[in-house]
Amino acid sequence: MSERTTSTVVWVLDALYRNGAVHLTVQLARRFAPKGCLALVQRLDPNDEVKVTAEERIESLSPRGRRLRSAIVPATARLAALARQADVVVNASEIGVGLVLSWVATQLARKPLVIAVHADLDAAVKEWMPARMHALFYWIHRHVAGAICVSPDLITPLIRNGLPPERIRVVRNGIDIEAVQAAAQAPVDFNDPGVPIVIATGRVAWQKAYDVLIKAHADVVRAVPHRLRIYNDGPDLASTQALVEELGVTDSVEFFDPSVEVIAYVARASLFCLPSRHEGLPLALLEAVALGVACIAADCSEGVRAALDDGRVGDLVPVDDVAAFADALRSHLLNPELLRTKAERGPEHARSFDANVMADGWSAALTELVSHDVSPNRPADVKAS
Repeated sequence: MSERTTSTVVWVLDALYRNGAVHLTVQLARRFAPKGCLALVQRLDPNDEVKVTAEERIESLSPRGRRLRSAIVPATARLAALARQADVVVNASEIGVGLVLSWVATQLARKPLVIAVHADLDAAVKEWMPARMHALFYWIHRHVAGAICVSPDLITPLIRNGLPPERIRVVRNGIDIEAVQAAAQAPVDFNDPGVPIVIATGRVAWQKAYDVLIKAHADVVRAVPHRLRIYNDGPDLASTQALVEELGVTDSVEFFDPSVEVIAYVARASLFCLPSRHEGLPLALLEAVALGVACIAADCSEGVRAALDDGRVGDLVPVDDVAAFADALRSHLLNPELLRTKAERGPEHARSFDANVMADGWSAALTELVSHDVSPNRPADVKAS
């Protein structure tokens, strides 16, 4: 465990958004403490931010509430000053304004920049970044000291874009099983309606394919009553709510405030669904598996398959296939024991995704990338096992 303290790391986040990459970065920053800090490009309203503790040293690069456009120059200067005090800067996402600031700041400070890659590079750039910025992001990815991917299938787009394989590492996401299970015991007002509850928690965006889940729900709910609860918000919230109205299922679909601590609700659900079009290794799915909750997920990445042990602890369905998702949902609701039996194996399987092993893997990967002690042949695959 002492390896974690050998490098001082600045972890750069665009903001404390409620998504898996942010939760993972906060977890890593806590495990690397007291060295380094979390550098936040923007501060959101406190009610919209992931909660952090006193263990994480927070450095705000711009004042809360100030337009980022007017704060870019001082933010970059502040980040460069932080970088000079560190061994390495890690940008916590493969996209975002923070990546641009991190590149400029590390050039000014003459420090290495490593990118945390949580999603397919091409898909993420296309979905989230304006077209005029695509070339810049691809250029930055070709010129960083290294990239650490959460799943092996995220390597190929990086190499295709021009990042040498020897600058790439894979470290699987990990979770603190005991902390997840403790959070699941928190008292909540679950408001049990007397029918099965299906829960989804991903950010409401095209990547997460809520349209697929809602259409599958609409296909099944009239014959097999249940409720669908969505615990998050996002850029596609309005259009997703409009789809619910269009399909006539407003009485069976509920949207909940994303500020609630969702793990306790997931633990009480009949089913957890992840219909995503692309993922890395989603923490929300790992947490549901660790709690022994029945899971259905779109087979959209090697990370999802690993989380469900290739279908041994949950059901995998084809990506973007409403009929297949509806069939899986109907099958579980009519005969829940089959998927529950799979889910009972989940907590033991989840122990192979250990947060301590993940942190040690990150430490080793960063040390190798920063020192250029890398294999000339292929990426090293550091797995939590």
